[in-house]
Amino acid sequence: MNTKKIYSAKFLILALLFYSILVVLPSFIGIFYSFTDWNSMNSVIHFIGLDNYKEIFFSDDSYMPFVWRSINFGIITTVCKALIGLALALLLNSGLKSQSVLRAVFFMPVTISPLIIGLLFIAILNPTNGLVNGFFHGIGLDFLAKPWLADPKWSFLSVMSVEVWRYAGFNMAIFLAGMQMIPKSDYEAASLDGAGAWAKFIHITLPYLLPSIAINTIFNLINGLKVFDIVFALTHGGPGRSTEVMNTMIFKTYSSGLYGLSTAMGVVMFLLIMIIAFTVLKLLTRKEEAF
Repeated sequence: MNTKKIYSAKFLILALLFYSILVVLPSFIGIFYSFTDWNSMNSVIHFIGLDNYKEIFFSDDSYMPFVWRSINFGIITTVCKALIGLALALLLNSGLKSQSVLRAVFFMPVTISPLIIGLLFIAILNPTNGLVNGFFHGIGLDFLAKPWLADPKWSFLSVMSVEVWRYAGFNMAIFLAGMQMIPKSDYEAASLDGAGAWAKFIHITLPYLLPSIAINTIFNLINGLKVFDIVFALTHGGPGRSTEVMNTMIFKTYSSGLYGLSTAMGVVMFLLIMIIAFTVLKLLTRKEEAF
């Protein structure tokens, strides 16, 4: 495409038309169906107002525990991914000889299919012959061996740990890209002034990394809040409902034929993600402007 040529507005109209048909229109149709009793057992669809939303928030079988679990998952994994990713970036930016190989190794998990990751960690975390428990037994720390995916006390923590392992390398790559933009002259000037490693990190590295922190935070939050694949691959929401999150419930509700209710749950999840993401983005933008 010629970047200097001024193209006709018809191209924009055509793009907006396709976007409206493929994205905007289905979204509004979905919102409409969230106010109906659309299900697989009745061929006639009735408008029921806010009944689906009342069932999500206020019924005896309220879905709020799964909403809160999704929020907890998003917040905890966001912090852990960012901290581990930052630590890895600082390590690899220090001039290690094998840094190119290590970058590829740490980034690789994000490129692997969630299904493959699920099968891999089901074997690794197997309570009988898994690698983790085998390691603990081998070094005489039998009390640390746990039924990681079979015990409700450990299953949610195990799923979050796998999610952090999967995306920490992605966070590392974003932080490394930010570190490449920091002028070396700033570090040299700080060294001449007698600043130590910690002072350089706080007053030079961290301010320059604020855009990277914002990108990673928003990306991690959105992915954490809408998590589905890794939970479904590892536990299917079990044992019991100890790892059930909102998107696995949406999937199961839709699969049971309650299409209107599952659509309402999807709308709630979408609004929740938008509100949290935009709030965090606004706070991070203010922080960035302050520096």
